[in-house]
Amino acid sequence: MTPLIVDLDHTLINTDLLYESSVGVLKKNPLLIFIYPFWFLHGKGYLKEQLTKRFSIDVSTLPYNQIVIDYIKKRKKQGDKIILATASHKLYAFAVSNYLKMEKTQAKNKQQDFDLFTHSSQQIIVKKVNLFDDVMASNKNFNLSSRNKAEKLIERFGDKGFDYMGDHMRDLPIWEASNLSILVTVSKKVTKKTKHLNVLVLTKKVHYHLKG
Repeated sequence: MTPLIVDLDHTLINTDLLYESSVGVLKKNPLLIFIYPFWFLHGKGYLKEQLTKRFSIDVSTLPYNQIVIDYIKKRKKQGDKIILATASHKLYAFAVSNYLKMEKTQAKNKQQDFDLFTHSSQQIIVKKVNLFDDVMASNKNFNLSSRNKAEKLIERFGDKGFDYMGDHMRDLPIWEASNLSILVTVSKKVTKKTKHLNVLVLTKKVHYHLKG
């Protein structure tokens, strides 16, 4: 069984949490735009930490990608370990992980004693379990993106020891280290750049053409 590593922004969800938190913070206090460069000077992880201190994201309202969720559920039912690995801040990542659940059914034998016979029946128990087995995310000192993410995954699972689901060119170093490169809402450029890899394309970007 091969672990499935899932990206968050524009993969599991159809938005970016750095964007969402930035907009949320600036709506509360537009003057903070002048402090952004100072936060960024300390690194992207530090910037994200400052945003989480000032804005809480309601994870129940995020635009989740149902195709991705269905694929994750399929892999989980097969017994694969599912890891959420994201450049988003750990506070947001754990909130998403704790929110997403799936139903797991379990058959339990139930015995009933009558006057002369013991009758056995099966009781079906349905319980909610976490979709993700673990979370890897950014903190104030480390931004888990691109080559940083690739290095951490290789360190943990080994080269070609995991499948990776992502959406962007910055994921290329991770796909190159993965056993299976799973592409979500990808552009033609990403499809072309990953041709040499073992690829599964879940969804492609839709381009709309306006008729004049």
